[in-house]
Amino acid sequence: MIQPIKKAVVLGAGTMGARIAAHFANAGLPCLLLDIVPKDAGPSERNKIAAAGLEAAKKSKPAAFFTPALASRIAIGNFEEDFRTAGAPDCPGIA
Repeated sequence: MIQPIKKAVVLGAGTMGARIAAHFANAGLPCLLLDIVPKDAGPSERNKIAAAGLEAAKKSKPAAFFTPALASRIAIGNFEEDFRTAGAPDCPGIA
């Protein structure tokens, strides 16, 4: 049985991961971009690496997004807080 893809989760928000998330957004899928929590990060800095990856994708030349508005399809998070809940129920490939 074929399952439609409803959401994507990208593990790693470096150059490659952030652009992969952009491709999913360009294809119309909501995406969750996850990365590690920086050492000694305060509560407001726990998604700092994923946020930096998304910002770099927004500014990249050539453009990673077909239109700037598509970046809003990407949510950010981190492995410690968001990995376990990322897959259920929309991303069955994450366990």
